[in-house]
Amino acid sequence: MEKIFYAADAYLPSYDQGADMIMVKSSAGALWGVSLEFDICTRDIALATLPRNATFDEHDPRFAQAHWVEYSDAIGLVPAGWEDLMHAGLSDHVCGYQLGSELGIRRFK
Repeated sequence: MEKIFYAADAYLPSYDQGADMIMVKSSAGALWGVSLEFDICTRDIALATLPRNATFDEHDPRFAQAHWVEYSDAIGLVPAGWEDLMHAGLSDHVCGYQLGSELGIRRFK
């Protein structure tokens, strides 16, 4: 069965650009946002991503508050479930999904 990852639009001030983020759940149960493009991740998903229908402002201070670390195989690539995202208050940050066999995000319309 194909893995389906919920995705969000993230902004990385250190790279001065946006990035696609998939949301995963570690074996310890922690939710992580992973930018496969930059091979980094964060637990600060709400700080690093833009909520749906929000206006993007690269100077929004919350983007700089997100702590990013290098991605580790220990985090894993198990997709976070919708209920996990709902309980964490992240459902408004989901902009689409990515299939495990594809590189791009399929955005919700």
